[in-house]
Amino acid sequence: MAQSHELDAMFYPGSVAVVGASANPASWGGTSFLSRLQKLGFPGKLYPVNPRDTEILGLKAYPSVKDIPQPPDLAIIAVPASVVPQVLRDCIATGVKNVHIFSSGFAETGLEEGRRLDREITKIIQEGGLRVVGPNCMGLYIPRSKLAYWGAEPVGSGSVAFLSQSGGHAEMLSEYAQDLGVYFSKMVSFGNARGLQAVDFLEYLAQDPETSIITMYLEGIRDGNRFAQLIRSINRNKPVIIWKGGLTESGTRAVASHTGSLAGEERVWNAFFTQTGAVRADSLQEIIDVVMAFLYLKPPRGRRALLIGGGGGNSVAMADICNREGLEVPHLAEETRQKLNDFISLAGNSARNPVDAWMLQNNVELFKRALELSVADPIVDLVILDQYTWNADDDDIPGNKQEADKVGDFLIDFARSNQFGKPVVLALNGRFNAPGSATSTARLWRKFALAGIPTYVSQQSASRALSRFIGYHQYQQKYTGVT
Repeated sequence: MAQSHELDAMFYPGSVAVVGASANPASWGGTSFLSRLQKLGFPGKLYPVNPRDTEILGLKAYPSVKDIPQPPDLAIIAVPASVVPQVLRDCIATGVKNVHIFSSGFAETGLEEGRRLDREITKIIQEGGLRVVGPNCMGLYIPRSKLAYWGAEPVGSGSVAFLSQSGGHAEMLSEYAQDLGVYFSKMVSFGNARGLQAVDFLEYLAQDPETSIITMYLEGIRDGNRFAQLIRSINRNKPVIIWKGGLTESGTRAVASHTGSLAGEERVWNAFFTQTGAVRADSLQEIIDVVMAFLYLKPPRGRRALLIGGGGGNSVAMADICNREGLEVPHLAEETRQKLNDFISLAGNSARNPVDAWMLQNNVELFKRALELSVADPIVDLVILDQYTWNADDDDIPGNKQEADKVGDFLIDFARSNQFGKPVVLALNGRFNAPGSATSTARLWRKFALAGIPTYVSQQSASRALSRFIGYHQYQQKYTGVT
């Protein structure tokens, strides 16, 4: 591909040196990175670097970066912290510009030796003009270029980018999101950020044609004014979703020991979200909850939600949750209620809103009639289907799985058709396990999500994601005139 940005050579390298790879099969770090690149079929050249080995994983090994015939496009450094300064000097002497420092043991330790090494490598990076990711991070995950040497083995590339100061969060998100059919254009775990900063990656992603949604996990930030201005600018064209860690006193202390960052006060970050229009998230799950809304939904006209579920107490809880998350739950029109009552028994049910009709859960024809009638009501802007699936796990009841599948297929077709121009999402309340589990609820969750229907583990998750999705578009309309 034609290079139009200096970071292209880092994200799409033709050659990679792995410093710290070893012939010892028990070795981790550099060795596992090298093995993973081979397994994925990285198309470029791979150069293991270790002064004690001549061959590693079937590849010729080199004593140092300086001994490699041609300067690699990217060097991954996975050696003890004390050795990192010399490896950086070797990179400079060889002409290597792009470096990922996986190694930890710097300022995040809180020890004087770690701080001294931190100052030393920062000086080397600046004076040598290196483009460095890290230290103390997992680095780069670029499915398209097969530069995904950690995290879930990518099965495809997508349009979502993730920038993270936590390598663990990045790894977990790669697995969690992919299981729901959400794929990444680029993930960058940048750790202590002694070289490239979050703003450097943001500037790249702003012009990256492969990225349409930017997500972030942040602990601390440098140059807050530049960061805020950049986010506000990018957010006009590409939604920016941010989970800010370390907002409590305890979280702030944890941040200092994790990446050596300054976390910042909560009130400052509250103002940041208000001023920039960035979408706030409070967990990895919430990031993907909101991403699914952006990927699959068109913005609704307003915040008036139609809720369809089952159980009187559950309906009350659904209404309360929606209101707390900033959605409205208006009464359906009298004409709509009368038509619903023609085939929904008043005993144990309600056709107001929420539509409390447990009898719909396993009856496709009734569900279809109820949905078409209630969604057509002009008072409705969006739809949340609270679909109980717990009984589909009971193998002692014949036909449960089959009926649940029929209803599921119908809901997918209904949501996809979007015949009323109103977003439809599902909340799967029931016995829940992670997406990779085998329960019926988890199975249906994956089925809906992979079909492009935003699907959530609870009513609260659905309401919050929709509220934040709507809030983004309302901000754009208010401040930029973009709907």
